[in-house]
Amino acid sequence: MRIKIYILCIWAFAMPAYLHAQNNSYQFSHLDITNGLSDNQVNCIYKDEKGFMWFGTTSGLNRYDGNKFKVFKRDVKDPNSLAENHVMRIAEGPGKKLWIFTHSDISIYDPTVERFSNNIAAELSHYKIPANPITRIEKDKQGEFWFATNKKGLYRYSPQTGGTVFYNDSGKSPAVLHSNHVIDMVASQPNCLWLIYNDGIIEQLDTKANKVLKRYDGLAKALDTKPRNFIMIMDNKQNLWVCSDAGTIGVYCYKTLDNKLVHYSKDTPEGRLNSNVITSIIQTDDDKIWVGSDHGGINVIDPVTNKVYYILNRADDAKSLSGNSIYLYKDNTGIIWAGTFKQGLNYYHRGIMQFPLYKHLTTDPKSLPFEDINSFEEDDKQNLWIGTNGNGLIYFNRATNAYTQFKHDPSNPNSITSDIIVRLYIDKKKRLWIGTYFGGLDCYDGKTFTHYRHNKKDPGSLTDDRVYTIMEDAAGELWVGTFAGGFNVFDPKTNSFRHPKYPGNSDYTSVIYEDRQQNKWVGRDRGIDVILKGSNKVKHYLSIPKNVNSLVGNDVNTITQDRKGLIWIGTKDGLSILNTKTNSFLNIEEGVNLPANNVSNIIEDNAGRMWVSTTNGLASIMLTEAGGKYKVDINNYNELDGLQGRAFNLYAAKRLKSGELVFGGIHGFNLFDPIVLNTFKPKPSLVFTDLNLFNKSVAVGDTLNGKVILTKALSETKEITLQHNQNVFDIEFAAFDYFNPNKIKFEYKLEGFDKGWITATGNNRKATYTNLDGGDYTFKVRAQGTNNEGEISLNIKVLPPFFKSTFAYISYFVLLLSGLFYIRHRGIQKLKRQFESAQASIEAERKIAQEREEARRMHQLDLMKIKFFTNVSHEFRTPLSLILSPIDSLIKTVDKADQQSQLATIKRNGKRLLNLVNQLLDFRKMEYNELKLSLKQGDIVKFIKEVSASFMDVAHQKKIEFLIESEVYSYVTNFDHDKIERILFNLLSNAFKFTPSGGQISVMLNLYRCGINEEKNNLEIKVIDTGIGIATENQGKIFDRFFQDDMPESLLNQGSGIGLSITKEFVKMQGGSIELESELNYGSCFTVILPVEQQCEKKELEVIAETGAEALVPATSKMNPGLAGAGKKATILLIEDNDDLRFYLKDNLKNSFHIIEAVNGKDGWQKALSMHPKLIVSDISMPEMNGIELCKKIKSDARTAQIPVILLTALTTEEDQLAGLESGANDYILKPFNFEILLSKIHNSLQMHQTLKTTYQKQIEVKAEDIHIVSEDEKFLKNAFEYIELNITKINFSVEELSKQLNLSRVSLYKKLLTLTGKTPVDCIRTVRLKRAVQLLEKSQLSIANVAYEVGFNNPTYFSKVFKEEYGILPSEYVNQHRKNKKEPLETIL
Repeated sequence: MRIKIYILCIWAFAMPAYLHAQNNSYQFSHLDITNGLSDNQVNCIYKDEKGFMWFGTTSGLNRYDGNKFKVFKRDVKDPNSLAENHVMRIAEGPGKKLWIFTHSDISIYDPTVERFSNNIAAELSHYKIPANPITRIEKDKQGEFWFATNKKGLYRYSPQTGGTVFYNDSGKSPAVLHSNHVIDMVASQPNCLWLIYNDGIIEQLDTKANKVLKRYDGLAKALDTKPRNFIMIMDNKQNLWVCSDAGTIGVYCYKTLDNKLVHYSKDTPEGRLNSNVITSIIQTDDDKIWVGSDHGGINVIDPVTNKVYYILNRADDAKSLSGNSIYLYKDNTGIIWAGTFKQGLNYYHRGIMQFPLYKHLTTDPKSLPFEDINSFEEDDKQNLWIGTNGNGLIYFNRATNAYTQFKHDPSNPNSITSDIIVRLYIDKKKRLWIGTYFGGLDCYDGKTFTHYRHNKKDPGSLTDDRVYTIMEDAAGELWVGTFAGGFNVFDPKTNSFRHPKYPGNSDYTSVIYEDRQQNKWVGRDRGIDVILKGSNKVKHYLSIPKNVNSLVGNDVNTITQDRKGLIWIGTKDGLSILNTKTNSFLNIEEGVNLPANNVSNIIEDNAGRMWVSTTNGLASIMLTEAGGKYKVDINNYNELDGLQGRAFNLYAAKRLKSGELVFGGIHGFNLFDPIVLNTFKPKPSLVFTDLNLFNKSVAVGDTLNGKVILTKALSETKEITLQHNQNVFDIEFAAFDYFNPNKIKFEYKLEGFDKGWITATGNNRKATYTNLDGGDYTFKVRAQGTNNEGEISLNIKVLPPFFKSTFAYISYFVLLLSGLFYIRHRGIQKLKRQFESAQASIEAERKIAQEREEARRMHQLDLMKIKFFTNVSHEFRTPLSLILSPIDSLIKTVDKADQQSQLATIKRNGKRLLNLVNQLLDFRKMEYNELKLSLKQGDIVKFIKEVSASFMDVAHQKKIEFLIESEVYSYVTNFDHDKIERILFNLLSNAFKFTPSGGQISVMLNLYRCGINEEKNNLEIKVIDTGIGIATENQGKIFDRFFQDDMPESLLNQGSGIGLSITKEFVKMQGGSIELESELNYGSCFTVILPVEQQCEKKELEVIAETGAEALVPATSKMNPGLAGAGKKATILLIEDNDDLRFYLKDNLKNSFHIIEAVNGKDGWQKALSMHPKLIVSDISMPEMNGIELCKKIKSDARTAQIPVILLTALTTEEDQLAGLESGANDYILKPFNFEILLSKIHNSLQMHQTLKTTYQKQIEVKAEDIHIVSEDEKFLKNAFEYIELNITKINFSVEELSKQLNLSRVSLYKKLLTLTGKTPVDCIRTVRLKRAVQLLEKSQLSIANVAYEVGFNNPTYFSKVFKEEYGILPSEYVNQHRKNKKEPLETIL
């Protein structure tokens, strides 16, 4: 008896520690309403075949995909919603439908269309089951479904055959049951179904043979009180586990193989539970039985030992159960889901929280005393020494799970010097060395703490009290690295430190590591110093910017050497792996899947995998070499995997003798065996979970614009079709991963739109697309790194807008064809019309051609008429010249007054006739817009009076009173004399024509100012008559061409109808205006207003106007007798085809000149060459050669170029005059002309020609130095002739060379020399040569040939010819004459 009590006491003492250890080994993940759960009270759990997790709560049904909850609730407006929100149980029925058992009803969920049906009777009728209340549904191993009813027996439905079998307790049943009230069923084996009844009887039914194989009543006998409900499962040992959530019966285990019953409850001595109200039972993958209880947490039963331990909620442990009222469910991946009464969901798998955690719990005084861990060391007993960051030294007895603390006690010298411990190290003598922060170095031998501190007075003391690293080398020397004191090497003989000096970059020492070659690697904040074995040489490794084959960072935290001999270096900037044989680095940083760049510790496990702790998680790295290159495989872990946190402390890592690894941080430490670490994770099963159109979720059957988008659930859909205006959508997806869903990285792409895979960022499980064009797309999703395994796809068809649809294109094609046919039809019709039109057009064109020909003929006839009148008018001018010119002479010679009066009448009417002729010419000019103003200064008032006075004789003949009145006496301005005369002539002619005898005609002048300018005025000219007047309707047409008003029969109209038209045109040309005021039978008034501007009156009088004929005739120039053919009178060549005019001119000129006659231009040219006249007077209009052509020929020939030419013509236009002057004429005289003016111009031309010639001759003879330059022209001539004389001997001297020397173009030189000398440049050069030749002939004894060569002629014969043309005699004759009369100068010979 005492032995039993002793054993019980030992068990009572050890059990809490055992339970504590077990409790700490289970770490749960949690889900609650903050994650999207509809309610924290979870009543039931189920996982469907697709992979969705279903949770029944008191506030609806929840579907979970590992990332997001979708909640189904009752909606009174939707008959296809859940019947009640309080969900009690979930089971699978036929067709993969879910039967949702609520508090008092059943709803059937169809996952294909995501809708609920509450018509249970209709659903049961599909399975040929009467409408009885269904209490349980079980699916057996053959895929058949068993429906238990409420006291109505059992139904068996086969989806394969569609048949239904009914079982009850009657004799007609295929298998007679114990009772019709089946509470629960278990189908654990093929063709076997276990039943439990309301009274506790258990039966085994052979479903293939329809036979009850076993009936067990042991449970019924063991139960004193029968609960209203049973829950039954079977484990893998064929043991039935029975409990009840409606009674306090605990747990019964019916061992079916040996027919034994085992009871577990609060009262049983072995396998004691902490609650008798059990809600659920499951078997875990390690064959443990987990029992979910009401307020008892989870009771874990070991069926082998029958021991029970508890998993309970701890308020200070976030990874413990969230509540103690538990409903358990195990899914097909081994995850255990625990629903609580009020605290949401918990789930556990050793592959989820796989790192056992040791931390401080306020509710457990036996837990880790302090969580912030800095260092670990292991003793021979495999217990741990733990250095904390502020709470001293902790000794952890792993066998008893007990912790012993050592803290600094100022009053106790045998205590540690500081509670901040940085580094721990156990040497070969089993002594524990403790490096502290500002506490120096302590050594603990198991009993006593020995202190080593820095002492300035002791050179053998520690250099710095901040100890960061401790290492015992192969020689047994203890190396101590400090924060700022460099190295310290402990000498146990002297119990002091020596301080070796090695060339280094810093005194900061974070780590000292000795490799297998016994080289010491010293990590600093400025790279690494390697102290090579057997020498004092130090090798440095630094981080070099932009050099990949250098250290990744200079601030080094940890160094270790792996089994391959590679040196692993952890820095604050990443991880470097150094191959010392090749001296090459492999750098790993955060961007290549490293949790963080700040590496705290590196440890190699027994399998060669490197474990790297960082400030953002733990990583396991497997480095493999292939083809000379390293491949890195990295697995990352964080707090979701059970770690104390993401940040791990520097130096807080250790590989234990057992192969276990321990890592510490600020929230405790994780101690685990990497070999047994569970790395199992099911392959993610991807699924599409939701479709959103314009940020609104689309449910099955929802319509948009009258179109149904989804006919079944998105997860069951292979293709969707969207309208063109529905191209903004989101597709959500999930992976059915419940281990660590946040670690899965998704990639997606929309084929036909995206060029490559897009990585979903963060926890985003949604892809958004906008404004897609019409077309076919395929949306694909895959888990990153799975090589397209498990990839899912969804075909998306975006319909184009109507105008881009197939029907539209067909319509376009049909319309195009119709259009083409229509166009063809129209074309045929058009061709017909065109043919008909062409025929009509040909006929019309023929008529038009005839009309055009007629019009052209009439136009040519009009032109011929105009040309005829023009030519006639020109011909009139010659007779008029013969009339007017002699009359002027007769007037001067006749003394009798009556004869003078008659001659004056003849002259006046001759001028009128000339005006009429000019009017015809002006009309022609108007037709061709050739009228131009020719302004000259004069007294316009005086001019108007003189012109008006010429009509006095007409007034006298017709007995008309003619008055000329002017308010201004004189006004000098610029005006066109000819056009003013024409204006007055036309107005007065009409006035006298239409004013009968006894009438009155007045010319009235008035001058008034125009604006503010005093010099600008308007001259008003009024011609008033008392004639027949003009009818009002015709007054607007009076200025039209060829218009003639109706005449009284008493008047004979001989007008042409162009006078007033010309008059108006002349007035407009001068900027004026003309107006008419007239009244029929009372007379007319023409008012002409001309703008005039006053000018200063010229002092010089016009020669022609004011000088008499006698004054115009200059004295006859003295003729040079030496010139050949001249005689005493100058010879004039008179060329005129009109015999009368030629005779008249010859008769009047013969007294002053020697006259040579020619009848046309050709005859005149021959006589000009043969006779060399001094001047030529020629008509322009002549046969064979006109005057213009003759003048050009004369001026272009060197032999006649110097002869002045005066042209006589009836062509009065400015263009004609300009053409005549451009041909080389010296003057241009219009017919009819005043003979005295002609005579004066002849004399002036001869005199000017002689003056220029004399000047030129003087210029040749004088020497350059004797000339006095008085003008620019003389200076120009001097330079020209000097240059000619300079080059006189050059045979090829040309005009081009001369023009370049004088900086003139050849044309400019020609014009200037011709103007100044009357000679062309060629003539000037030749004249200079001949003048020099004369000098040489007179003064030298050279032969004529030599003289020719000296003056630039290359042919003596040509020289003799030119000399004769110039001087009239040959050079030889000139030499003979000169010798005869040496005293006679050369000029007298010439």
